[in-house]
Amino acid sequence: MTLKQLEAFFWAATCASFAVAAERLHLSVSTLSKRISELEASLGEPLFDRDTYRATLTATGHAILPRVSALLDQSEALRLSVLDDAGLQGHVRFGVGELASQTWLPRFIRLAVERYPGLQLEPNVEIGRIMEQALENGELDFTLAAGISSRRSITSRPLGKANFVWVAAPGLAQAQEARPTKLLQDIPLITMPSGAGTHRMVEEWLSRTGVVPGRSLSCNTWSAVSALLIEAVGVGFLPQAWADPLLERRLLKPLTKWPTLKPLHYSLQMRRDDTRPIMRSIQSLLEEVVDFGLPVSFLTSKPHKEN
Repeated sequence: MTLKQLEAFFWAATCASFAVAAERLHLSVSTLSKRISELEASLGEPLFDRDTYRATLTATGHAILPRVSALLDQSEALRLSVLDDAGLQGHVRFGVGELASQTWLPRFIRLAVERYPGLQLEPNVEIGRIMEQALENGELDFTLAAGISSRRSITSRPLGKANFVWVAAPGLAQAQEARPTKLLQDIPLITMPSGAGTHRMVEEWLSRTGVVPGRSLSCNTWSAVSALLIEAVGVGFLPQAWADPLLERRLLKPLTKWPTLKPLHYSLQMRRDDTRPIMRSIQSLLEEVVDFGLPVSFLTSKPHKEN
């Protein structure tokens, strides 16, 4: 019995498939299966029922999974007790939204590289619903997403918030004085898709104000939403950090008479069965750097002037 065999079993048991587990460990599926078979031979018991379409844990597999998880945690803790935190190693995949990728994410990765040179980080920029499913499947180690996950396999810890502002192009002069109830019957509401965290925020606003939009146009990036708003295709909202430089350059105007949107609260989401010491260090670093109010660098940086 080896740690590599136990690691192969743990990820195969907690990921959506052997293929996902193998990818997480940078192994071929055949190598992963071989390690699990060797572990089963040493224990004298099958750990997976392979007669079904998707291999499922046997009673023995279920019984040993918590102990295997604890053994792997102890092994990592022992290694770190000798090497200290700088010895953190591994490949960590995580999900964030576009706003995070343009505000605090660059600093997070820079500090992680400086403090944990053996750690390999792989960020994935997606909308909340897709990230949540990937986290549950074992494709991601954590996400920083809006709201609290309703999935029993995922734990959520509040971490950060973002403010949003209603905006419109200066050319939409009627938007500055019109009530949202009237305006949104005539002009499209530009917004993110239903799988994004902002969907619940805008639904709360619509319910609170009694506004029923006539038409909606959704895009899954803030870059696309802001471009459509600047082009006067419709009216909508942007994160305050995203809107500020566009307002300063007078590409957009705030709809100051409209009822405000409530702040959107975010949470660090991880799987309940992931107790690895590495995740505690990452959580500590995230608590240090997460700030959705930071300037959006590509919008605030000044163009380079050639001599």
